[in-house]
Amino acid sequence: MTAPVPSSDHRRPATRTAEIRCRDGNHTLELTDREVVAERLLRSSRRHSFDPDTDVGWDAAQDPDRFYLPPRLVSIYETPLWDGLSHRRRVELSKREMCSIASFGIWSEMLLMKALLTHVYRHRYDSDHVGYALTEIADECRHSRMFGRMVRTCGLRTHRPRALEYQAAKLTGMVYDPMPMFGGTLAVEEFTDAFQRLTFPDETIQPMIRQVTRIHVIEEARHIRYAREELKRLVAEAPPMRRRMAGYALARMTRMTVAQVVHPSCYTAVGLDPGLARRVAARSPHRRATMAWAFRKCTGFFDEIGFLDGRARDVWARAGLLE
Repeated sequence: MTAPVPSSDHRRPATRTAEIRCRDGNHTLELTDREVVAERLLRSSRRHSFDPDTDVGWDAAQDPDRFYLPPRLVSIYETPLWDGLSHRRRVELSKREMCSIASFGIWSEMLLMKALLTHVYRHRYDSDHVGYALTEIADECRHSRMFGRMVRTCGLRTHRPRALEYQAAKLTGMVYDPMPMFGGTLAVEEFTDAFQRLTFPDETIQPMIRQVTRIHVIEEARHIRYAREELKRLVAEAPPMRRRMAGYALARMTRMTVAQVVHPSCYTAVGLDPGLARRVAARSPHRRATMAWAFRKCTGFFDEIGFLDGRARDVWARAGLLE
């Protein structure tokens, strides 16, 4: 059931509202026409886009005593393992975890680019909706190159996810299903965005890292808006059972992949047993609170659109990703 909302701009189609049936009552969503959203995002892209090759000071000296990630975002912060590390080893762990997140980001962005092409292939090629999707793909290409260069500049190498996730991801796009695609996009982008919004304003962080994260935050805000608006439209058209199934599948996928953000080699490099460090991080009240905080915008939005309806909420809660 939808109702139009009058618009004062004759160039724009009216927005409309839609109600979705959830177990805690009906939720009202405001939907904006695809072309309106895309046209606004294209305007923003023209004004606020960057070239990492020239907008990042890659040659800046790296201070061995400055962190690469705010300490409170490091996985074992406020645990006995963290307390036992020297300052330099804490810095090294922050560098490795930042580069591990970047590697995870490259992998995720490759999957997003692949899925976006599958999505827009089915839409009108001269539309702004497709035009913005192609612009976003260009952004993600630059981001992936930027993250790769950042890792190399830190003297490290990127890595792939575990074999299970790596092989399973090859199937992405074989069956067109945009609802989990846009949901997965938001889960990854909102999480990394939260970490980076704390990183780039922090003057104690390495300057090169601050520049990289600032660029990503500014450009990623458009990607998040695009995915949110498209997911709302998809949810409004889906039967409740279909929406609940997609929300549950996304919760399971997020729980599985988020554990891979910090590669075991990060711990080995600072003299920690990776199995022990992972268990300590998983049980750490601070880490669980940090991860729930990082996903708060994402889970708040998923609650609004009915993606936490039913069993999905329990999966998010058991994973420690729900405030």
